[in-house]
Amino acid sequence: MMTMVCFRAAGDAYCLPVESTRAVRTSDGIRSLPGAAFDIVGILPGAVPLTVMSALGDGGSHVLVVESAETTFGLLVDSVSGLRRIEEAEIRPLPTGHGRAFVSGSLDTDGELMLVADPQALAARL
Repeated sequence: MMTMVCFRAAGDAYCLPVESTRAVRTSDGIRSLPGAAFDIVGILPGAVPLTVMSALGDGGSHVLVVESAETTFGLLVDSVSGLRRIEEAEIRPLPTGHGRAFVSGSLDTDGELMLVADPQALAARL
């Protein structure tokens, strides 16, 4: 059994292992980052500025703070709905032809498709 943080981005449902998440912040105050890659929204100021990416879709009013492989970054999302316990056996592989390497699987949650985001693959995009 694993605990996942559930959220929505660009209208789709996603989850991410709770061990990889550090916080949820609002997207207020994001500043642009000149010369950033196409899916980098900008940075959130702080003692250590936080790079924010929109790899799962544009827009969003929240930033999910994710840590993976000693890299901490923000993931722009629409909303965070909470925690959910999931059996690993419930996670199915993605269909062939899927081009988003940062999604590692899917599950059926009460008739809705939920995609499992891969924190390591997301961190590798930075």
